[in-house]
Amino acid sequence: MILRACAALFLGAALVCCSANSGPRSAGSHQLHPWTIPGTLRWADGEDIDNLNPLLSTETLVNDLSSFTMGYFFLFDDKGNAIPSLCLKVPTKANGLISADGKSLTFRLRHGVLWHDGKPFTSADVAFTVKTILDPRTNVLTREGWDLITRVDTPDAYTVIFRLKKPYAAFINHYFTPVGNPAILPKHLLEGVDINRNSYNSLPVGLGPFRYVRWDRGNDVVMEAFPRWWGGAPKLKRVIFKIIPDANSVFVALQSHAIDMYVRVPTSQYQSVARTAATRTIAHDVTSYGHIDFNLKNPMLADPQVRQALARAIDVHLLWQKVDHQAGYLACTPISHLSWAYDPNAPCYSFDLTAAAAQLDRDGWKLGADGLRHKKGATLRFDFAGNTGNPGLDARVLMIQQWFKAIGVGLDYTRYQTNRLFASYAAGGIAATRKYDLASYAWTVAPDPDLTNLVACSRISPLGQNYMAYCNPEVDGALQDALVHYEPARRRADYILMQEIMARDVPFIVLSQRTDHVTFNDDFTGVNPGPQLMFWNPQDISN
Repeated sequence: MILRACAALFLGAALVCCSANSGPRSAGSHQLHPWTIPGTLRWADGEDIDNLNPLLSTETLVNDLSSFTMGYFFLFDDKGNAIPSLCLKVPTKANGLISADGKSLTFRLRHGVLWHDGKPFTSADVAFTVKTILDPRTNVLTREGWDLITRVDTPDAYTVIFRLKKPYAAFINHYFTPVGNPAILPKHLLEGVDINRNSYNSLPVGLGPFRYVRWDRGNDVVMEAFPRWWGGAPKLKRVIFKIIPDANSVFVALQSHAIDMYVRVPTSQYQSVARTAATRTIAHDVTSYGHIDFNLKNPMLADPQVRQALARAIDVHLLWQKVDHQAGYLACTPISHLSWAYDPNAPCYSFDLTAAAAQLDRDGWKLGADGLRHKKGATLRFDFAGNTGNPGLDARVLMIQQWFKAIGVGLDYTRYQTNRLFASYAAGGIAATRKYDLASYAWTVAPDPDLTNLVACSRISPLGQNYMAYCNPEVDGALQDALVHYEPARRRADYILMQEIMARDVPFIVLSQRTDHVTFNDDFTGVNPGPQLMFWNPQDISN
């Protein structure tokens, strides 16, 4: 049986919760808590860092840090709307910045922008960065969208024109936006160097309101306000990211006032964390989804019958209740319920251990005396890869192990440091190189709901972030059609078809569409997370 169901919590709008242990701050008061450092924000999220260049990193954390320090064409505000940053306007056909044939995109750049070393930012930096991304020697995570650029024209210092092979409706996801990873690089510092191994990756020079001053590996990353930022001096003087790669330790640091902010509090903790004295918690829907991936290069998991049976043996609703405490949105598709392309009828498999066992029986997997299923010398035993310091995932896997055991499937659990689990293919990342059978983490879907880089045949790593090695020509066809047409109705039909096919194929299981939580010292104002970006307005945060 296929179940169609959705359950919602925190629909759309952000919810601000005041801690029960903290009274409201008096209006107009400038008195800070004794532990608050004037002009300084200290924060953590339970992860460590692979490198600080978003061009080469897979981590959401690095995108967060880059929101403070790097430069982008566009940002996305608290409603998920694209807002100009280094570009003056978002290109559309209506404003003439997209050509009639859809194959030329013009970007008008902001004047008076400086790199953190004082050099002027110009169109030459944009052209250089595109060239670097397209260089096959660059260990970029993906060239999705970028590989459509045939030429970059720079008729003057403040105009850039991308000439494309074909229309690209999802350009806003990739062409220099924080959710698309690559930030604009300084040509004057990086031309002629090997970007993969350059010291720049440890302390990038950027265009954002803050500049990097130190990365003390294993300890912290320090950023200071850049007073010559084009938008004006930020309200904070210093931002310190504390490297605390364990969720429980981050909670202790918040309680002891060693940090001011805990970002993306795990759902297993958020209720307890929100009760921390003298803090506020914001719960906000995001376009991220938690999931369990199958490695389809494993011959056993390449069999859709096995994947479907395993999907029936995971009680997603109970995991949502017990581990996530009903935070988020229970759905069967990775495309957010906030999106115009969301399919409310996307199916998923209902929890049924009897049906799961019967399906494995029909597929020839016979239960042995050891309690495991065997077929032609193979044994249904898998390894589940996760990251250390993640008590929510630990609890999830423990429950899944018991359900799998009930149907004769073994499940081991290997935990890796976050930066090793999510390192690039070139760096031997566990997920990227498919050194796992099952793995669980979260992806963030970009504002335009194109999933090409995550599920297309052409994007199987190392060519993209399709770490599952999933390949279905029907899905590819729908994705390709949606990208070459700008008409919303046609694109929505393509994405609905894609969601229905993937639900049938089950290369991954959607656990939930996430509601994120950030808890912070109530001396701070200006914290205003959006569905795509935690820090889209870091210059406005103050204490």
